[in-house]
Amino acid sequence: MPFKTFNNWLFDGQRNSSLPKATEKVDILKYNSPITHTFALQMFMKHGPLNHYLNKYFNNINLRYLTKEELFIFLKKCVLDFRATKRDTVFYPYKQKNKLFDVLRLKFPELKKYDISLLCDIIEESKDKEAIYHALNLSVPKKQKVKIGKKKTKKKNKVPLKEFLREHFFIL
Repeated sequence: MPFKTFNNWLFDGQRNSSLPKATEKVDILKYNSPITHTFALQMFMKHGPLNHYLNKYFNNINLRYLTKEELFIFLKKCVLDFRATKRDTVFYPYKQKNKLFDVLRLKFPELKKYDISLLCDIIEESKDKEAIYHALNLSVPKKQKVKIGKKKTKKKNKVPLKEFLREHFFIL
């Protein structure tokens, strides 16, 4: 919810609109808010002129000396001056990690996260999915439960000692 509130405020098109009021669920100015200085600047990586401007002036530690409120108001003015839209922001989709992702991440550390998630999608759709899971030791074989009644009815074949030795040992 704080992302939606922040985006709605940032792109409302009014220069003097005040920051959203803090409610019990949403407070974008709190210290533990998911909207940080870095996140706010990374939003504009797709918008070339604004990204160049922000890199030129805010690509150092001085960014941390600004309060969140000052930075957000500055970004609002930049959005209006550079005519940035919501389409110009970067969207990072949330993808739930699973065991396959974690194992492939360890096996192929040189691959990026999106490459690994693409590889996971390919594996999920392949015919050899079970073989790959077994090779990566992800599939746990299910133990077959033997009922007591079936255990008693099992017949044991008695094999003479001479035949047993011939089958299992090499006799000269």
